[in-house]
Amino acid sequence: MSRTVGFTSHARYKCLEDLQKDSVDLCVTYCGWEYCNPGYRFGPNKREAYVLHIIKKGKGKLEMNKRVYELQAGDAFFIPPGVEAWYEADREDPWCYMWVGFVGIKADECMSGAGFSQRSPVRKVHCVKEVGGYIDQMLEAHQLTYGDELKRNAMLFLCFSVLMDDYRQNFAGGGISANHPYPGSVYVKHAMEYIKHHYNESVKIGDLADFIGVNRSYLTSSFKKTTGCSPQEFLVNLRMDKAKSLLKKTDLSINAVAGAVGYTDQLAFSKVFKKHCGKSPRMYREEKSELVILKDKGYSITEKL
Repeated sequence: MSRTVGFTSHARYKCLEDLQKDSVDLCVTYCGWEYCNPGYRFGPNKREAYVLHIIKKGKGKLEMNKRVYELQAGDAFFIPPGVEAWYEADREDPWCYMWVGFVGIKADECMSGAGFSQRSPVRKVHCVKEVGGYIDQMLEAHQLTYGDELKRNAMLFLCFSVLMDDYRQNFAGGGISANHPYPGSVYVKHAMEYIKHHYNESVKIGDLADFIGVNRSYLTSSFKKTTGCSPQEFLVNLRMDKAKSLLKKTDLSINAVAGAVGYTDQLAFSKVFKKHCGKSPRMYREEKSELVILKDKGYSITEKL
């Protein structure tokens, strides 16, 4: 049987609060929006949960950590748990803001990825409409059923998804050098796996970086640090290893071998192969391998293969 708790719906104020904290990763504890009266002040107080406010229109100010922030439409501010803060609507152009409070072991990671920290609690956002839509859907899912809990938390994850994209696109140089929650080696591992499965296709390092979710320079620097070579060098090395195997073990034409390892131009393939192996694909194929069989210490028999 379902029930509702702490749900208020009014033309100028809508709020859902006192929610259960059942999700370990990330869980909505309250959310809402309000058209504030001129000079309306909230706080100072300390919260048990993380809370993010996004200003839809109007102006106001926030005081936190002995600093005052003058805010307006399109700004967002983050208040961590246990930190005293107060905020106040402008007397001439009072703000309308929306908020979401949350807890969970991924809370710090999500806030950092979205461009917020205790030292930098305020930033401009370009996704006010999208986040507002997700918060409205949280408010609609106000029953204490497991289904509505999943909806609320799903909307919270979507909020962070668009906030992270917004931060990456507008404040982190188009990549996530300041927005990656994992060590560089993790992204390198994903890149290597992608290359291993797509080496025979047209692989562009910029597209690979976009696929993983980092910028090209970050991926390249992480790749060199982890493997000692660039992504492009890793791709070429893998292609040449595959080509050498095909040249020795199959009767495929040179052109077919080139196509099998991602080259549409046989001449370009041959040029890269010779630079990599010191001989042309044809010479490599015709070269006989030698097998050295040791009969005794210091004595061997060499067989041509």
